[in-house]
Amino acid sequence: MDKGHVLIVDDEREILTSLEDVLHDEGYRVERAETGETALQLIRTETPDVVLVDVWMPGIDGIKTLQAVKESNADIEVVVMSGHGNIETAVAATKLGAFNFIEKPLSIDAVLRIVDSAIQARRAKELKSNDVADVMFDGTSKISQRVRKTIQKAAKNTVPLLIAGERGTGKRFIARVIHKNGIKKDEGFRPVHCRSLFPMKGINEWKNTLERLLPNTFQGTVYLDGLEQLHMAEREKFLVRFFEHMKDSMRLMVSVDHMGTLKDKAYVRALSAKISADVIHLPPLRERKEDILPLANRILNECIGDGRYAKEFSEDVITILEDYDWPGNIAELKGAVTKAAYTSQGLEIRIGHLPHVIREASDFETDTSINDIPSNFNVARTQWERQYLSFHLEEHDWKINKTAQAVGMTEPALKRKIKAYNIQPVLPALKTPRETNQRSISKSVVLYGRGLHSGLKTGLIIEPLPPGSGIQFGNLTSPNTVRANVDFVDSTNHATNLRNGTVTARTIEHLMSALHAYKISNILIKMSEEVPVMDGSAVEFCRLLEEAGIEDQREKRQDLLVDKVYEVGEPSDEKGYIRIEPADSFSVSYLIDYPEPIGKQSYLYEHKNALSFQEEIAPARTFGFVSELESLEKMGLAEGGRWDNVILVDKARVVNTQLRFPNEFVRHKILDVIGDLYLTGRPIRGRVTAERSGHRHNVALVKQLMEVHV
Repeated sequence: MDKGHVLIVDDEREILTSLEDVLHDEGYRVERAETGETALQLIRTETPDVVLVDVWMPGIDGIKTLQAVKESNADIEVVVMSGHGNIETAVAATKLGAFNFIEKPLSIDAVLRIVDSAIQARRAKELKSNDVADVMFDGTSKISQRVRKTIQKAAKNTVPLLIAGERGTGKRFIARVIHKNGIKKDEGFRPVHCRSLFPMKGINEWKNTLERLLPNTFQGTVYLDGLEQLHMAEREKFLVRFFEHMKDSMRLMVSVDHMGTLKDKAYVRALSAKISADVIHLPPLRERKEDILPLANRILNECIGDGRYAKEFSEDVITILEDYDWPGNIAELKGAVTKAAYTSQGLEIRIGHLPHVIREASDFETDTSINDIPSNFNVARTQWERQYLSFHLEEHDWKINKTAQAVGMTEPALKRKIKAYNIQPVLPALKTPRETNQRSISKSVVLYGRGLHSGLKTGLIIEPLPPGSGIQFGNLTSPNTVRANVDFVDSTNHATNLRNGTVTARTIEHLMSALHAYKISNILIKMSEEVPVMDGSAVEFCRLLEEAGIEDQREKRQDLLVDKVYEVGEPSDEKGYIRIEPADSFSVSYLIDYPEPIGKQSYLYEHKNALSFQEEIAPARTFGFVSELESLEKMGLAEGGRWDNVILVDKARVVNTQLRFPNEFVRHKILDVIGDLYLTGRPIRGRVTAERSGHRHNVALVKQLMEVHV
C-alpha cells in the first residue's frame, strides 16, 4: 500500500533510521537525506508529498531547506522538527509555509498523525477546483493563447497524450486540468512515478504492484511521471509490463522533461509514436515574459486571499520579476511570490523579500565602476551616494562627527554607510597598520547547548561568509542579521547583547573572544537569540572553530593600530577603569579586587596566537555570587538558568566546582575584554590596562576607538 511519498532530512542517522522504519511499515514510500543539500538534489528529480526536516543542521539548515523546498515547489508539505526550538521558531517556520512543527524527542504517534494530515492536505490541494494549473497559462501572450486552445482540444477526447516541457512548467497540473475538464472527469486520476517502481523482482511483484496501482475497476486517467529518468532497459521493461496491464477504458497521459535539445526532441517523437499520443509542448516562462506579472499578481492574491488587506509589488521588484529567466519556471515563480508574501510585513513587496538567488541575478544589489553607465536607478543612486560621502569624509579629515553633521546624518548611520560601501581612507604612510588575510571557516558546524540566563535549549549553526562580510548574527527564521559592531550593542548588563530591529544576539562575548583569538573576520552565526553558555568559558567555541577549519582568504584587512591613549573612567574609580595605549602587539593587564574568597587578583595576558589563548584564557569560566541570585531573578536573568555552568561563590568558598586556575576569576575578566574589543571588527595592536571594569566599560572604550578608526 503506497500511502504517500515522504522525504526525511536529519543529520542524526539514528533518527533517520527509526523514522524510515516506522513510516515504511505504515505504507509510506520513504527517502532519506543527511543534509539539506542532498535533500534539495533529490527534490530536483523527485516530488515527495511531505518533507520532514530537522532545524539544526550544518550547511543548509532546516529553515533554509524549508524555504528552498517551497521556492522549488510550493505544493510540497514541509514538517519542521527541532529539539532546540522555541515558539518563535515554530511561528516563523509556519509563516514560511511549514505545514507543522514537531519538537524532539519525537512522539511516533504525533509524527504519524501529522504526516497523514500533511498527505491529506496535499491531496486536497491537488484536487481543488482553483488549482494552480488554472493560472499556468492565465496570460495574454500569443503562446499562452495557443497552449490554452491545445488544452481545450485535448480535453475533448481520450487519445493518449504526451505533455513535454521543462521542469516547473506545470506538466502534472496541466494533466489534471485536462482530466477535470474532460470526458473522464468523473473517473479517477492516478499519478504513477515510474522511478519509484524500480527495482522490482520478478513478474509476480510487477503484477501485484500494477494491480494495486490500477485495479480492474479503475477506468479513469493514468498519469506517468518520470519515465525519462529510467535507464533505457528499465524504460522498455516498464512500458511492456504497463501496457500488458492497462485497460482500453483508461486514458493515458505521460509527462517528459524537455529542455529543447535535439536528443530531447528525438525522444519525444519516438515516444509519441510508440504510444500513439498527441503532444502538448509547454513553453518555459522566459519565452512568455509578458505573462509573468499577471501570473505573479494572481499568485500573490491567492496567498493573501482572505481580502483583509492587499499587497503589491514595488516597481523594482516588477522589473526583477520580468527580467529574471526563471529556470524553475512557474513552480519557481510561485515559490518566490509565496515567500515574499509571507515574509513582507507591510503592504509592499520589496527586493529584500525575494529569494536570494533571484536578488543575486539582478543588477539592483551590485555596484559598478563610476565610469560605467548605471544599469538601473538603484545602481545610479548607490554610485552617487558613495561619491558624495567619500568627498565629505575627505573634506573633514575622516572625522565622523563633523562629517555626519555636514551631510545631515547620525553618526551610526554614517558608519553603516561607510561599511556598506567599503569606503576606505587614505592612511598616512607612517601609520599604516599591519595587513593580514581575512579569515573564515572551511565548513559549517553545529553546536547545541542552553542559554545562561534563559535556560532554554538553544544552538548555533556557524557558516563561512565571503570576504568583506564581517561577523554577523542571525536566526533560523529570518534573513535579517545584526553585525558584531558596537553600533548595535543593545545592553551590557551581565553580558554583551546586540540588536538590530527584530534580530537579537545575547551573551556573545565568549564566542567573540574565540573569534578574536583566531582572527575570524567573515562568519555567520545563526541561533535562537542567545549564544549557548556551554561550560561558561570559550573552550567549546575554540574546539568548534578548529573542527570547522580555519581558512585564510585572499583579500587583506588592516589590524587596528592604536594611535594614542583612550580610557574610560579613572584609575582610582571603584566603579571601574579601562584604557588602551599604543603597542606593537596585543596584551591585557587586569586587576580585580573582590571580597573574600576571591580577593585581589591580577594577570597579564600577552596574546601570541590562538594556542596561547586556548591555554591561558579560554578555559576560564564566568562567575557569580550566591548573594546575587535573588536580584538576578527579579531582573529575569536567572530564570531557568543553568547555574552549574558558572562558578558560584558564597562568603567563604566556591560552592559548586573546582577552579581550573587559582586566578580563574581575573582570567575570565580578560576573556570578556578580548571578546568585547572585537566589536571593532579587526585584530587590535595595543596594550590594555583594566581594573574592576565590566562590559559597559569595554564597549565604551570600543566606541572611542571607532570614533577614529572606522
